[in-house]
Amino acid sequence: MQLTLAHSVQSAVEPTPNVCEVATMFGLGIDQSRPIQLIPKTELKLSPGQLIFVTGASGSGKSTILRLIHEQIKQDPNTHAIGFDNLPKLQDRPLVDVFPSRPLSKTLQLLSLAGLNDAFVMLRKPSELSDGQHYRLRLAQAMAMVEADVIPSKLKIILADEFCSTLDRVTAKVLSRNVRKWVTKSRVCFVAATTHDDLLEPLAPDTLIEKHLGESLDLVERPAQ
Repeated sequence: MQLTLAHSVQSAVEPTPNVCEVATMFGLGIDQSRPIQLIPKTELKLSPGQLIFVTGASGSGKSTILRLIHEQIKQDPNTHAIGFDNLPKLQDRPLVDVFPSRPLSKTLQLLSLAGLNDAFVMLRKPSELSDGQHYRLRLAQAMAMVEADVIPSKLKIILADEFCSTLDRVTAKVLSRNVRKWVTKSRVCFVAATTHDDLLEPLAPDTLIEKHLGESLDLVERPAQ
């Protein structure tokens, strides 16, 4: 699936005395109105088994990139988009029972992949989890939705904003390696966005998008094996 990403906003700067003073200090001119290209025109291909890593400083536009991807793919009947921000609410029951349509062995496997394989954690309810455990449960839920989708013709795409942001860095790296293996095996397309560039090595992305502050980004694709 081929996407074209681009997003701009119209900037209107009111030349107040403070604005004029700061602009003079730094030798800047003041354009009262000009378009700002937050996301420059970018061609992005989505494929089964592909992992896309979007990174950059806070406020650089990573979430905007995920939103642009979601807006385009949800219009395609041949794709199934699963966003971490709009997953269905799970019933408040022990984690081993949160996926009632799946055998216990499959549920345990998903919880393990998401780093929730501690016996005491698996017997807790979602309302009893920490923020980091909640995030991992959302990952397990997204994985369960992909595996439950029996329409093979559709490209499944998971969109994970703030990927592993609430986790300690050791746990985040372990979880990232699990996700990389699962993406390759399940043939899902996984888009992860986070400020933490220490996940580059464990995620081993096929496509890296580095969004800079301002109007530029870099897109690097790993050569085909």
